Amino acid sequence: MLADAPKTLEGWSLVRTMLDDLAGQVQADAETGLELVEGMRVLARTTALCSELSLDVDPDKPWFFPMNTEVRYLGGPNPDGEYHLAMIDGRRGYRVRGKRGTVAYLGFQVLAGTGLTPRRQAVYVSDTELDLDADGGFDLVLSTTRPDSGQWVAIPEDASAIIVRQYVGDRGVEIPAELQIDPLEAPGPVTLPTDEQVGEQLTSMAWTIMKLATLHKTIRPELLTMPNELVTAEAAALGSADTTPDNLYLIGTFRLEPSQALVVDFVPPQSRYWSCTLENIWHECLEPRRRRSSITNVHAAEKDGRVRLVVSGSDPGVPNWLDTGGRHRGFVILRWLDGAAAPELTTEVVDV
Repeated sequence: MLADAPKTLEGWSLVRTMLDDLAGQVQADAETGLELVEGMRVLARTTALCSELSLDVDPDKPWFFPMNTEVRYLGGPNPDGEYHLAMIDGRRGYRVRGKRGTVAYLGFQVLAGTGLTPRRQAVYVSDTELDLDADGGFDLVLSTTRPDSGQWVAIPEDASAIIVRQYVGDRGVEIPAELQIDPLEAPGPVTLPTDEQVGEQLTSMAWTIMKLATLHKTIRPELLTMPNELVTAEAAALGSADTTPDNLYLIGTFRLEPSQALVVDFVPPQSRYWSCTLENIWHECLEPRRRRSSITNVHAAEKDGRVRLVVSGSDPGVPNWLDTGGRHRGFVILRWLDGAAAPELTTEVVDV
């Protein structure tokens, strides 16, 4: 018997073609051997993540899984935070329960759009909108119709994912939120994969790889040509499906000689949380597990009501040093919450 799965094979062919094309783009955009090595590694890590996002899912009985690992921080995330994702089917209903914890921020974002349709933000629930009990517990019901109990969040029939973001000011003190998701109705029997289903998943995987591997070309790419400056950007301007509407940003790039440092001096925003993160040009965080390439308002030293961050490849022996690891260029992302106005900020390149 001759096996036949044309859509699956077509989808797999698209994944392979996309990877080959993106590998060529990485080679064209890298300025150094280090950038080439990191770019190819980002492409491989992106493929692993997108396999989870597209193939390792079960909307009939979903679960929350972390989008980052101890070493994988792709797509310009906040390394001083946690990102969890559950894939859903808007035609079903779900109950999300847990405890708020003590992290600085917790937000629930429902994305809509299926197949190759671009994703859009359909619903957003901030921690300030959660109905909490005396123990900090919450009970969110996401469905198209109002339930008998729980805090109802209406979702469209094409809802496809829930992203939960947590921002942590101090991991040594703050307690992460507890999360659990269950369908309102018991799932039916497990079905076997079909050619059409897997073919669509592989096609979606290919295009998601492309999206995540080309962020340096789609999110303010002009900043690579105007280094050592930061400009204000609202979340919607960076992609409403990829950011939380509670965030505001100052984003820019650094380009430095080995003997130089970028000094970012600002009045901290009037916010319960802010952080500053360094990324390589592929929007990957710089070894945050072992390198101080990110800092939060809890750990930043202030003087006379101002914060002075120093971005360089060698330790200048001052507070608030952010380590580039010797990279000559990359992105600088300052994010804060609660709609506070953009901070007064200056940048200056100095000799270490």
